[in-house]
Amino acid sequence: MIESFKNNKKGILLMIVSSVFVSFGQMFWKMFHTEGLWALILGLVLYAGGALVMIVAYKYGKLSVLQPMLCLAYVFAIFIAVFILDEAMTPFRLAGILVIIFGVILIGGGDAEERAET
Repeated sequence: MIESFKNNKKGILLMIVSSVFVSFGQMFWKMFHTEGLWALILGLVLYAGGALVMIVAYKYGKLSVLQPMLCLAYVFAIFIAVFILDEAMTPFRLAGILVIIFGVILIGGGDAEERAET
């Protein structure tokens, strides 16, 4: 498991950055209705930035490991909703966050080539 993270480390880190950009981009899209055009434009820039970082990330890891890392955008979106937009954190949301993080760890650490070699 640790070997898989080492082999894909740079790609994983870039995918996490991409997920943060995408989450904040979506937050600004939501704010567009109350904040105006600047929020929409900033959201588009952040979302596009996240897509570009994602494209670069694929150079540094396997698709089967990196693609599931984008699920972290859901986790970041919930934290943004709770801490910035004052939405409620429910037990179901917390449970969902834990399930997503656990799944990302399992998929990210379960590189098939690593298991075939051992």
